[in-house]
Amino acid sequence: MKIKLLILALATLALAIQLPLNAQADKGGEIPLRGVVEGFYGTPWTHEQRLDMLSFMASKDLNAYIYAPKDDEFHRKFWRQPYPADKYAELKELTQKAKQLNIDIVFAVSPGNDIDFSGANKEGDRKAMVAKLKAMYDIGIRHFALFFDDIPEKDAAGQAEFANWINKQFIKKNKGCRPLILVPTEYYLRDMEAEGKAKEYTATLAAKLDKNIMVLYTGAEVCPDGLDKATVRRANEIYGRSLGIWWNYPVSDYLKEKLALGPVDNIDKEITNKDVPAFFINPMEKPELSKIAIATGADYAKNPTGYDENAAWEQAIDEQYGDLGKDMKLFASHSQRMENSWAHIGRADAPELQKLYTALWSLDTGSKTIPKTKVVETLLEKNQERQQALNRLGDQLPAKVLAECEPQLEQLAFMTVAEEYALKILESDGNKDQQEGLFLKLAIAQSQIADKDTTAKISEKALGKFLDDFVHWQAKKCRSSDQQ
Repeated sequence: MKIKLLILALATLALAIQLPLNAQADKGGEIPLRGVVEGFYGTPWTHEQRLDMLSFMASKDLNAYIYAPKDDEFHRKFWRQPYPADKYAELKELTQKAKQLNIDIVFAVSPGNDIDFSGANKEGDRKAMVAKLKAMYDIGIRHFALFFDDIPEKDAAGQAEFANWINKQFIKKNKGCRPLILVPTEYYLRDMEAEGKAKEYTATLAAKLDKNIMVLYTGAEVCPDGLDKATVRRANEIYGRSLGIWWNYPVSDYLKEKLALGPVDNIDKEITNKDVPAFFINPMEKPELSKIAIATGADYAKNPTGYDENAAWEQAIDEQYGDLGKDMKLFASHSQRMENSWAHIGRADAPELQKLYTALWSLDTGSKTIPKTKVVETLLEKNQERQQALNRLGDQLPAKVLAECEPQLEQLAFMTVAEEYALKILESDGNKDQQEGLFLKLAIAQSQIADKDTTAKISEKALGKFLDDFVHWQAKKCRSSDQQ
């Protein structure tokens, strides 16, 4: 009996010892540098919003924040000039709070529009950059970045020489500095190569840039439809080092009328922390609503090979919105996909609803009405559920969240009302008296949608497409009636 107890005790001890080791082993899968890059165009976050974001990041075990708001004039336009005293004080407080939360502040400068790499102002610009970085070093920042994105000139040799000089004369000479970060002018894979070969700019920069400088890029495109292993492998091969990811979601500066409320999605599970040493999420101007995608990005960066985007998204909304979680998921599901002529990123808007609409239109056999079926009933049920959810969100969302989404919330409400009238017309069996009143109400709702379309876009390929399809369906029926 004593022997059995001894064996049991030893087994328990072994398990107690093993658990921390396993936890540590699991931690080995996380991306080392993971966080937020405030790198969007538009109104920069306020100091209070940044402080709040740091606290949120810490709660999600994110460990790095890059200060790089494009429209901060002292970051880009007037990069040579020191920050005014009040702004400098804010950056100092931000750095102190980040240190308390174990978050690494990365201070970035974007000098590419007018820096002089070789002319009369070469030495002056180098001194200006050192002075700029030294001021930040003096308040405790130990991580720095140079951004050369979105500029007209592609001077790879000049950029490399300048970055290497900063690396040697500032980064390596100041105690505690972490490796320099650089964003190149060709910052997505399709722009890095042509006909299977690295383009001249990228090839030159990759060859000349110090190997310990970390390069960030955005994937296959500026806003790509996912990230696959082949893209990562090729970009790393071109530069001869592992590149960090600058993920352009939920940033919306190219489509400000829409909110990006989905998760970080469609990333190849074969990509590991050995392939990607850094993962930075570029958010919207709207920090509160950006937290949904940021939380999912944090889950991804902590466990790249085991990430479940839907579970992460649902958990993020439940944690952030509590009793309003179900309603917020319904609203957010209509505002996930960000798309224009060059951007294709994020999950589809309301995909289940899109399937129901497809099923609905398949019932059209050329008659004047669509048969009453379970599909119409289901759509009407979902319509009423959505109306109730939107009403609750409008009444109960915290003021700072509502301020960021009210136009889109109202637009979806108008679209939902229009959908109700359209569905009732479809099921009215040709009752002209009933349809006349419904068409009048539908016209009013459609005018409200049109009035708001320039400031609020949502559910374009789901609810929006259904309303467009209804108009076309009705026009077709009218033509058919005229011909008869």
